[in-house]
Amino acid sequence: MHISRLVRGIFGMALLSSSVAVSAAEMSGSATLATDYVFRGVSQTSEKGAVQAGLDLAFDNGAYIGTWGSNVDFGSEVTTEMDFFAGYAFDVAEGVTLDLSYIYFYYAGNESALNYSEYVASLSVSDVSFTLVYSPDYFGSDENALVYNIDYSLSLSENVSLDFHIGYTDTESEALGTDEDSYIDYLAGINYDWSGTTFTLAVAGTDADEDENFGDAGEARAVFSVSRSL
Repeated sequence: MHISRLVRGIFGMALLSSSVAVSAAEMSGSATLATDYVFRGVSQTSEKGAVQAGLDLAFDNGAYIGTWGSNVDFGSEVTTEMDFFAGYAFDVAEGVTLDLSYIYFYYAGNESALNYSEYVASLSVSDVSFTLVYSPDYFGSDENALVYNIDYSLSLSENVSLDFHIGYTDTESEALGTDEDSYIDYLAGINYDWSGTTFTLAVAGTDADEDENFGDAGEARAVFSVSRSL
């Protein structure tokens, strides 16, 4: 799994060019309370509750920047995750959108070696999105990782929607801290929007063997969250 400097350059040029001719920007944010923080099917909080918040700045030309944070439980020394991201989304055809972004994951604490970067390309066609993620140092392991995601959102009414997700993470076992070097994750959830507040009930998990991989953290679980747009 390798990515050339040319590919990284394409990401950089796209994000840089999006900053030209910016005429206006809109700021938005969100705050979330959740029974668990599940990332790619694996609990990041040892199956405990999470408090999360994010802030985005979106420009008229499709560029955006932002940050997002949550508590995590990676031992006594790492309790906070902060994500910093920038991207550029644009229409390539009617109903088809391409979104290129860069994300830096920062974990506060003495074990800052967990920090890492991801390059993301997402193609949305109507209600379906296909996403490719590349990391040259997944979870600070110095190992490459490729993540493939398919997501589908189905609107049932003005206030109710269903979300479906399946992903495949391919990396070395050193990056995952398991005996395996790849796994599948999944999620299915229902959302109810009410006056700027979203209530979500989802089931998420992985196909990883409990004894050899993530333990209970990768098992299927129900997650309930309440998010408020700010």
